[in-house]
Amino acid sequence: MGTFSGKVALVTGAARGLGRVTALAFAREGAKVVVTDIDEPGGEGTLRLIQEAGGAGLFIRSDVGVESDVEAMVSKTVEAYGRLDCAVNNAGVVRFQPIVEETAESFDFHVDTNLRGVFYCMKHEIRQMLKNGGGAIVNQSSITGSLTGNPGESVYAATKGGVDGLTKSAALEVAKYNISINAIAACGIDAPGDVFHQWMEKEKISPEAAGNLFPIGRMGKAEELTGAVLFLCSDQARFIVGHLLVVDGGWIAR
Repeated sequence: MGTFSGKVALVTGAARGLGRVTALAFAREGAKVVVTDIDEPGGEGTLRLIQEAGGAGLFIRSDVGVESDVEAMVSKTVEAYGRLDCAVNNAGVVRFQPIVEETAESFDFHVDTNLRGVFYCMKHEIRQMLKNGGGAIVNQSSITGSLTGNPGESVYAATKGGVDGLTKSAALEVAKYNISINAIAACGIDAPGDVFHQWMEKEKISPEAAGNLFPIGRMGKAEELTGAVLFLCSDQARFIVGHLLVVDGGWIAR
């Protein structure tokens, strides 16, 4: 414990799933954790778990698709802790349906959170990190995006491909200012509430059957995802710039 002692980490979409396990992992490593989400009971629940484990943090309700919310989220973080060292832009949504059944409303629903939300978050996180003298940002992408597709996820995939592009270009803009920006393409992590679990529920696939879809023969453990995120946010990863790190049990390699 203590890798992030004295540092401040912000995690969006932290009320459940990958966001919750990421927030808890930062807290275990000594960071003060800012939990953000539109789901107030879930976000407060994540904060309670952090505090029960002896960690420190606060919950801020924020809709990443609304720029004023994002700007306030970062401002409140700095008001509380004086700085922002790490940010994990994890908030995301998905609706599974064929592209011929997609609507403009559904398209905007995905774009507002998955793409516009990451843009707003990076914009305001970077502004603060420039004042800090550095920092690290990890965007939660997906293998369903620029790496592969999946039936029923066309718009979701488009937004995640957009996140990959935002990550690479923004990373090049700020690398010389000691700010690292990278992305994670995770798949099959056993974190109830995330997109893969939603897909399992839609397809009526059990965790055991889902595990057999991966060359490794099982679903991923939460710490196998959070270990990658924490590494990319650590000082040891500062020479990694604009990278998409795949954490998928061999799904893409297969």
